[in-house]
Amino acid sequence: MRVHWKELLPVLGSALVAAFFFLGCEETTTPEQPPTPTAPPQPPSNLQALSVNDSTVRLRWSPSPSESNANFGFYRLRIYDDAQGRLVGTLRLGTQTPVDIVGLRSGTVYRFELYAVWRDTTRDTAQSVTAAVVRWAPATRYTTLADGSPIRLYETDSQFPSGLDLEGPDGKPRTLTVAQGNEWDLCLDTRGGSWDIGSPRLSTYTIANPRRTLIDTLRLRQQKYLQVDSLNQIFETEAFGAATLAEALANFNNQRRGFIIVLRTQDGNWAKVFVKADAQGNILRGTAPNRYVELEISYQKTPNVPYALPSSPWEPSERGFVPRIDIRTQPKEVFE
Repeated sequence: MRVHWKELLPVLGSALVAAFFFLGCEETTTPEQPPTPTAPPQPPSNLQALSVNDSTVRLRWSPSPSESNANFGFYRLRIYDDAQGRLVGTLRLGTQTPVDIVGLRSGTVYRFELYAVWRDTTRDTAQSVTAAVVRWAPATRYTTLADGSPIRLYETDSQFPSGLDLEGPDGKPRTLTVAQGNEWDLCLDTRGGSWDIGSPRLSTYTIANPRRTLIDTLRLRQQKYLQVDSLNQIFETEAFGAATLAEALANFNNQRRGFIIVLRTQDGNWAKVFVKADAQGNILRGTAPNRYVELEISYQKTPNVPYALPSSPWEPSERGFVPRIDIRTQPKEVFE
């Protein structure tokens, strides 16, 4: 049934008269408004980032102490192309964290500045003087090979591939046997009962011209990267650096949780490789001579851009699903 708004006028009129008569008999009070602060709000802190995919970065932060003030309004996120210093746009964010920022360009490093803002934005002191800042770039995630099969490296005695090329001719990762060892970026070496994964040049394989893969040896020793159940766990506050890079092998004979290897390829591409454990804590799985490790990869296709870490765009957080904000499609009241 459809009712035209004009048909409702007699009913609305009598209802308004009744409401006016009733309200006229009551004492009206105006809710007391909290005093408008004269000082700017305090900024948020500890802004961290990870790459969801090649066009999305996830941000989380520690809230501004001013959130508890009744005058608190929202967070203002300014996004810059870091290389050009150009403002890409400004987003208005609520208090929920983390948030996915969608619509970014692959291979571009962005500078994210997060400010706290009072509800009354007309005041000169409405915005925090300083911001929480992080630089980050989108990166590509791979959970399978091009044919949809899991990414697996097999033990040394197996006839199946033991090495990984992070970017094959089709732009995707591929696994290769030792006959193509010259194209390995990473390999599994289990000779002599020592379970190692890492730089091909340090392995026991006979390779004519092995590639030089550098491993972040500092992160290889940090518990943050050694007790991992998902690539989605780890946020970063800064780019990876070259100071602790070296060719290395990671031994996992005694490892009972998944771990992450941060590396830079010979061509200058950065990656995070997640070496997974099964539900029983086994990293080397299956039965000899075809035991294997299973991998997930975050890969930065642009050389010398030291950012690579993915996560699922709909992974539940402590506070529910992660909001997704596309900078290309925001209305004016959100995208300023």
